[in-house]
Amino acid sequence: MRYHTILSLSAAVLAGAPALAQQGETLPGRYGEITLQAGFPGDPHTVEVRAGGAMRAASLGRAGCVGFITENPTYVVRYENAGDVFNLMFSAASEIDTTMAVRTPEGAVLCDDDSAGNLGPGITVENPDNGAYEIWVGTFSSGAGYPPTALHVSELDYFTTNPFERGVDEDAPAGATLSLRAGFRNDPASTAISQGGDVRLGSIGSHCWGYASEAPDARVTYRAGRYTLYISTESELDGTIAVLAPDGTWHCDDDSAGNLDPGVIIENPPSGEYAIWAGTFSNVGAQTATLYVSEIGFAGADNTVDVSGTPHHASYSLSAGFSPDPFAMGVGVGGPVSADMGLVGHTVVEGFCHGYMTREPTMRLTWNGDGAPLYISAASDVDTLLLVNAPDGGWWCDDDSAGNLDPGLVIDDARDGVYDIYVATFSPDETSTATVYISQTGWGAEAVSMRVDTNLEPRSGGVTLDPARVSLPYEAEVQAGGPLRAFQAGLNSTDYCVGHISREPTYIVNWTPDGDLPFTIYLDAERDTTLAVMTPDGSWRCDDDGSVGLNAGINFAAGEPGMYYVYAGTFGSQETPATLYVAEGQAPR
Repeated sequence: MRYHTILSLSAAVLAGAPALAQQGETLPGRYGEITLQAGFPGDPHTVEVRAGGAMRAASLGRAGCVGFITENPTYVVRYENAGDVFNLMFSAASEIDTTMAVRTPEGAVLCDDDSAGNLGPGITVENPDNGAYEIWVGTFSSGAGYPPTALHVSELDYFTTNPFERGVDEDAPAGATLSLRAGFRNDPASTAISQGGDVRLGSIGSHCWGYASEAPDARVTYRAGRYTLYISTESELDGTIAVLAPDGTWHCDDDSAGNLDPGVIIENPPSGEYAIWAGTFSNVGAQTATLYVSEIGFAGADNTVDVSGTPHHASYSLSAGFSPDPFAMGVGVGGPVSADMGLVGHTVVEGFCHGYMTREPTMRLTWNGDGAPLYISAASDVDTLLLVNAPDGGWWCDDDSAGNLDPGLVIDDARDGVYDIYVATFSPDETSTATVYISQTGWGAEAVSMRVDTNLEPRSGGVTLDPARVSLPYEAEVQAGGPLRAFQAGLNSTDYCVGHISREPTYIVNWTPDGDLPFTIYLDAERDTTLAVMTPDGSWRCDDDGSVGLNAGINFAAGEPGMYYVYAGTFGSQETPATLYVAEGQAPR
């Protein structure tokens, strides 16, 4: 007997004593067994099974078996009248990534992941022997449930069709119904519904997630008006939702209603019937949830943001060169509006917009700065967040960049116009006070600059290197890290600059070969390091892991003579000793 499988991940074709049964003992199949004669009619023989289980396939005792299976085989094929005419081919097709293991009559174990195609496994036994073939069909990932799967047994080919895959039934009766018209009272309307099931909502489309029942969990008949429609569910689990609108469009979501609750927003909703499937992100079976339908917001909470509203504190106008710098303003912080939901559909230029804020701006700044940088920060006794709506409508958001859990933003080349400033807290029930600082140089009461300054004295000195006169590699002991975040430190680079660096250069290298000469600058440290280097032409190069391990290294292919301002950084905020190397050629890997 010979075995054949083309594996995308791994395979084991090994003989020996199996792990889950004694030699010669055939375990019963969970979904039955069949006896097939060589040359059997109706090829392929296809049977409906459920893939997956709680045990790792590696428990079969063979290295390379992947996925999760049950203890007993999924199915057993007893093969008779074997000869040298046919091969025996096993394949499976499911709605998710499945794996397979086959134990042959003499005890060899074969494993596969994707050889049949479409994430389906396939195993071929050449010149098969008579006897029982135990087949396990697993899921590649744990917690994937037991999806309906087609197991194909053939002497001709692998097969990827799954006639047993289940989908949602748009015409099935719903578990709950609501009838509403625009402007309905007692907003939000709510009802208890069932949530979850064993039908994968991904079959609707790649933008839908989770598992639900085959029938809709609710139907809402809605007579539309001029309002937006908010449909959401609330439960103790991570929920998902799929809504089929009267115009035939699908609306799916995972977490937009907050707290792992899903919600969809339908602007200009059509009149008619909305079929709703309430899902769970993982296949955990049927649960209970509450369905909310609202024209105000998710679960009836108004999370709209009004940047044109009157600010809760004063409005100010500042021009470039204002004094004193920084300008300071005491404000109240926090509010009832969730930024996650209030800024849905808005353009976010920088950062992640979270927290709870007021509907109207905390304060308003009219800026006339002729394109100068604008620093906005806040200081408070509580953890605050900063959200700023710029004159072009884009949002700038930050959490802790100014240090001590204080937020800070820097807007380069800030355009003239109105900046609506919101100071938020992490909890809707938390309110406090803060001081907002506006500056042209830095953050906080001292307007501490968070930009690098190559004119400052280097932390660890410098060196002039002529490769014709100095033996390379050159080594220097330095301190890597600092208070500045590289991506906000004013590094004009096409590279992705990360990590924490100092304001002053770490080291200055005066590279003085007779003409261009390729060379490298790299670090060696126990912590994850980064590098930022300003080259003689004023441009910046940045790196994270370009050398050995998690050490940074930058190669200068041209290596033109001149001053190289080196900033040794750390990926985390903690500083660390490091060795700086300058060498010809490329950084070691």
